[in-house]
Amino acid sequence: MKNADELCSLIQEIIDEAGGHAEEEVDPSTPLLISGLVDSLTIMRIVARVEQRIGISFPETEVVAANFRTPTALWDAIEAVKGAARSEGAVS
Repeated sequence: MKNADELCSLIQEIIDEAGGHAEEEVDPSTPLLISGLVDSLTIMRIVARVEQRIGISFPETEVVAANFRTPTALWDAIEAVKGAARSEGAVS
């Protein structure tokens, strides 16, 4: 996963798998929490899938509502986690 658009596709896929349905396609500014598109279980599915695809561990301290408001907010959090992992030598 290289950008917020790819993250949007992943989120859309997870919502569809969970039986949910977005009125419109998920884009970087889609309000995930306010719209009800994601709930706590969906958030955990997103975290697990992101960890699997990117090869990072998403700290529990980053699994907060502010990071799941929109795909852009989540992508910013992912980039921050990746940057921290790089500086610790855990991700290349």
